[in-house]
Amino acid sequence: MFWLPVSAQAQVLRGSAKLVGDDRPLDQARVMALLRDGRSIGSAVTDDKGRFQFRVNAGGKPFAISITRIGMEPTLSEEITIGVTDTLEVNFNVVETGIRTDTVRVKSSPSFNELRLTEARRRGWRVFPPVEVEKLRERSNSFEDLLRSTGYPGFVVPSRRDDCIRSTRYNRCLTIVLDGIPLSGSYPNINPRDVYFFALLGKTESAVQFGDRTPWGAIVIYTRAKGDKY
Repeated sequence: MFWLPVSAQAQVLRGSAKLVGDDRPLDQARVMALLRDGRSIGSAVTDDKGRFQFRVNAGGKPFAISITRIGMEPTLSEEITIGVTDTLEVNFNVVETGIRTDTVRVKSSPSFNELRLTEARRRGWRVFPPVEVEKLRERSNSFEDLLRSTGYPGFVVPSRRDDCIRSTRYNRCLTIVLDGIPLSGSYPNINPRDVYFFALLGKTESAVQFGDRTPWGAIVIYTRAKGDKY
């Protein structure tokens, strides 16, 4: 539950996530604060007691809180506007179909992915939209297969799972950005049927969006939410 109303002023989000029914802590869940364009302005992963804490830099803009974990449908809160003076305590009680708090009903929001897609197109990214992804993913056994199926020449997909996807132009590893978070280290095992849309960002585009976390370009992936058309 939210111990403070969503209009409260804050600079830190902290709290915990538990499963409804037996109060077991929800560990290894990713909690993110996301702007309308899908950019993350703060995130954390819950510990073995389901606790999390992170700072938010919203710049006065409204954002939503997302909580995801492998095997769960992504869920998203209503938009929140916060200031920079207090701490907001956020305690989630997680159920299979969503999250209920004292002040908001948190649920998957198909319109949020549509906003992300619109923003990606506005920025001029090379977007592989949901209608195209839907056709490709049914015959793909992995995300790498999905990329190969596009036939797009801007990236090189390795034959070995332990190698990286490379930029054709620079022959350097592209960073995977999953639901707004640049990932480091080994690539995640992404089920192609979980992909809503993805986009290829060049070196300059990715630097503008994600800074030095994506030095040679990025593949930005957004996963499907409950209610998405594709």
